[in-house]
Amino acid sequence: MKKLILSLVTTVSVLAFVGCSSNDSGGGGGVVPVTCNAGTTWNGQYCVGGNGGIVSPGTTTIRYYDYVYYFQINYWTKAPLVVNPSAKRYMKITNTSVYKKFLKEAMAVCDRNIWGWNSGYSDCNSWTNGSLMLQVDLNNSLQPSVYFTAIPSQQYFNFSFGIDGGGMAYNPLALIQNTTYSLINQSKGFEIRSNGASTNAGGLHLIQIQVFNGTTANNQVNYQIAYPDSNGRGTVFATGTMTKY
Repeated sequence: MKKLILSLVTTVSVLAFVGCSSNDSGGGGGVVPVTCNAGTTWNGQYCVGGNGGIVSPGTTTIRYYDYVYYFQINYWTKAPLVVNPSAKRYMKITNTSVYKKFLKEAMAVCDRNIWGWNSGYSDCNSWTNGSLMLQVDLNNSLQPSVYFTAIPSQQYFNFSFGIDGGGMAYNPLALIQNTTYSLINQSKGFEIRSNGASTNAGGLHLIQIQVFNGTTANNQVNYQIAYPDSNGRGTVFATGTMTKY
């Protein structure tokens, strides 16, 4: 499991903390080219190794991951290669309406009317019972890099057309520029925040990963993910336990 998230892309308490945050504050999206480590190249969204796996810029010393259930996707076509819904981890989607908004705006995978209609995997409703994967990297300076990868529920898989809902999608969504790490809850926990990619609607909204009790010294930390609801209020849409690997 220690190399799990890197392999995934090779063939790819307290709501007050959320409610008080503005959806227009925080860091920017990760779409600006950066200097990659030796042996890796910039693909337009993130640094990748020779096998296509995501490699964070800089020296990474801490990595966490979590997901709803296990899957692998093809890096080029974005079609699912391996899906195992029985291999669950700790992530749970707790607010489907905000999750749909996150998928539409920040990841741009659904409800985009690319061909004048939304059906099958182009419909955000197709994704609510699918899986979302989260990877968080922190380098020596605790500068975070965040990666989200999603797939729709199994009945909507289309191996011929991938899973981007048509047009340009940010899946995986890589947030590696201007993401911030800060202590919260009287220094008992920490928060990672960033706006989405600056080239889509998600760039206007704040994404928050909040750990109210725990430090980077812990092998596992409980967390929640927040994104603005239709009223612009930061709202938790997923919870889980990130595991260090």
